[in-house]
This record gives sequence, C-alpha cells and structure tokens, in this order.
Amino acid sequence: MRPAIPTLEKSRAVLSACAPLAGAVPTTDVTPGDVRMMTLYLRKARDRACAIRDRSPGGSYLESVLTRTIDGITLELSQLEYLLAGKPELAERNKRRMRPAI
Repeated sequence: MRPAIPTLEKSRAVLSACAPLAGAVPTTDVTPGDVRMMTLYLRKARDRACAIRDRSPGGSYLESVLTRTIDGITLELSQLEYLLAGKPELAERNKRRMRPAI
C-alpha cells in the first residue's frame, strides 16, 4: 500500500470539483501589444533556429527537426499577423458605408 501524498490528494479534489467546467473553453484577454510582443519573441526564436540549422550537418535529424520547428513558427507568425491586421467585421461595416463607383 502506498502512502497518500497530501498535495496530490488536494489537487484531485480540486479537479473533481471543477469537472462540470471541463467542457468550457477558457478565455484570456489579450491586447494587440501582447500579440506584437509574442510576434517579436517568435521572430527571434525563428532566427535563432535558422542560425542553428545552418550550422548543423546536412541531412541530420537535428536539421529535420529544426526545419519543422521553423515551419511551425512561421505559420504561427502568419496567423498572429493576420489577427493584428484587422477584424473582418470592421471591413464589412466599412464596405457598406462606401458609395458605389460611377
């Protein structure tokens, strides 16, 4: 028989108390400045990964992992830049206000 760990037992009780909320999606308030800071961090991480990949032997496992990592970071950056560009509903609202071309 294994002795009970008090912190583990407490965390299980907390998790069971939160079980009805397991289906809810957690939300976080993020400002455009936060997104810009994240893009800056991701660009630096991508640049560093590119520098390491350039120094790694061709065809190595490290090169293939870094290539996939760089591709993933580039995808994340493009999605964050899209979010910073503007919201589609604002574009729709502004399109209705314009008068037709003659």
